[in-house]
Amino acid sequence: MSAYYFRIKYAEHIVPDYEGGEFSDLASAKEDASESLRELVGRAILSKGRPDLPLAIQIWDADGQFAAEVHIDAAIPQIALRSRER
Repeated sequence: MSAYYFRIKYAEHIVPDYEGGEFSDLASAKEDASESLRELVGRAILSKGRPDLPLAIQIWDADGQFAAEVHIDAAIPQIALRSRER
C-alpha cells in the first residue's frame, strides 16, 4: 500500500490534503480521485449561489512528488464531449 494525497484544484486556488489515503497503486488512487471529483462537481452544481467548480484533483505521493492529475473532463466525459462539439 502507498500513501497518496489529493489536492483539489479550482480556478483561483488549490485545497491541500493533509491526511492522504492508502491505495494499492497509482491506478487505484486515480480511480478514487475521479470518483471524488464527480462528487465534488455534483455538490457544487447543486449548491446555491455561484458554484466553485473544481477543475481537477492533483495526486501527490508520500514523498511530496507529483504523481498524476485527474481533470474534470476525464472524470465527467459529458463535459469533454460538449466542449468538443463547440
